This record gives sequence, structure tokens and C-alpha cells, in this order.
Amino acid sequence: MIYREKNGLLFIRFDNHENFFEALKDTLKNTGIRSGVVINGIGMLRDFELGWFNIQAMRYEKHSFSVPHELLSLQGNIALKDNETFVHLHASLAGPSHECVGGHLFNATVCNTVELFIQKAETLSLKRVKGEQFSPLS
Repeated sequence: MIYREKNGLLFIRFDNHENFFEALKDTLKNTGIRSGVVINGIGMLRDFELGWFNIQAMRYEKHSFSVPHELLSLQGNIALKDNETFVHLHASLAGPSHECVGGHLFNATVCNTVELFIQKAETLSLKRVKGEQFSPLS
């Protein structure tokens, strides 16, 4: 993996076989980013899990995919939750049939590569609080 940050914009290129969330959280820790917006992500993932929140049951319905899929779109935010960096991502992916799947991304392994852009929240800190999506700290 490589990453570069300049003027609050972080670019990360993940390598084949990396655990996507572990590598992302390591990079956020190394750069000190605790609040931000995931602007764009493209590439390819395999062994990933997507979820859809069932409001009636108040839980995520999850589905796992082992076959590599093209990552068409990835966006979300980075905030503090229980004093830990929390990454909330939604993804759209297409498999060999070109049909799209999408939802909340819970875990994934990089297949070939993923390229990601994150805008650091310079003047706003985000905090996720139970019962709220997120709230500004400053």
C-alpha cells in the first residue's frame, strides 16, 4: 500500500490481498485522521460482506460474496465512536454478470488494487453517538 496526504486530501492505493479495513484504519492512525469524508473509491474487492439495515428488525441483514467484484463506487465518513476511529462506508460493486450489489460495507479483501480519496475534516470533528448519526464536536 502507498498513501500520500497534502492539504487535507489523502490518497491511498491498496495492494492485492490486503485486508481493506485493517489497512485503512492503520493509514488513518498513521496520518492522524479521525474525522473526514470518503470522497471516492474504485478498484476491486473479493471476500466482502454487504449489509442492508432492516428497520423493522433493527439489525443489518448481511450477505457475503467471495467472487471478485469491481468496486464501482465507495463513499462514507470517518468519525469517533466510543473514542475509536469509526469508518462508515457504503459501496456499489459489479460481479462477472455485470449486475450490481450494494450496501453498507462491513469487511473486504483487496483484489488487484483499490484507490481511495479521503478529505480530512479540518475544522469539524465528527462523533457518532448512540441514537444519532453523528454530531459535530467543534
